[in-house]
Amino acid sequence: MFQWLQTFMSVYEERNFTHAAEKNFISQPTVSLHIQKLEETTGSKLFIRNGRNHIIPTESADLLYIRAKQLDSLWETSLNDIQQLQGNTQVTYKIGASQTIAVYILPLILPKLQEQFPNYHFIVAVANSTAIFNRVETHEYQVGLVESPMVAPMITRTIFAYDSLVLAGNMTSDLWLLREAGSGIRAYNDQFFQQENIVPSQKMEIASNETILSILKQGTGKTLLSNLSTHDLPYQNPPTPIVRPLFQIQNNAFPEDALQIALRELLLTTFS
Repeated sequence: MFQWLQTFMSVYEERNFTHAAEKNFISQPTVSLHIQKLEETTGSKLFIRNGRNHIIPTESADLLYIRAKQLDSLWETSLNDIQQLQGNTQVTYKIGASQTIAVYILPLILPKLQEQFPNYHFIVAVANSTAIFNRVETHEYQVGLVESPMVAPMITRTIFAYDSLVLAGNMTSDLWLLREAGSGIRAYNDQFFQQENIVPSQKMEIASNETILSILKQGTGKTLLSNLSTHDLPYQNPPTPIVRPLFQIQNNAFPEDALQIALRELLLTTFS
């Protein structure tokens, strides 16, 4: 059944039986058979065909995907634990961080964390808050650091610091530089527009803080951003102060581990 679930996850991610077959180096009839077996076992339709190649997951598939990803992560964790028992102490640990945290906070934390856990191989992924929530929920990341006050049934959140937002750039410009939907700062930008009754006449959406900062430094555009990233940019406080919490998140279906505790303590002592 584990192989069926691996096939299912590929189909879910690719939205295509042929691509899933290629990804798993198996035939398309084998992919169809694995999905059929899972549907018989669960008693539920998992995919609906939409055209010749594209498929749409059902609500049952959405739930099964989250559980399958959690099971896959638990399997990887178990393999790590077994390797430690055999004397191989190298442990792979994945941390997801949103951009402001990754650039301005993690560099102060990671060296201390590596010192405490010298046998850990850390993989740090930088993404927007929504993507990190999703990957912590499926336990693809063991822990996440985000700027968005999102909630999810399987997620435990802990505030480790607060971050003030400022208006930065050329205040006379009509151009607003915005992060993509799903990022923590974009949610606050949209909220700011509503509160101040602002309808931008010009806007540019960019999925990178660094690119936005580079454009601002040229004297073009304005935006709402963390005061951690203003550097030499001209900025001013918004009419109403905006302070956002920064969160450490983890999946509550899995026991809290020593690294999650150590990370939280480091963040609290460094930034509280």
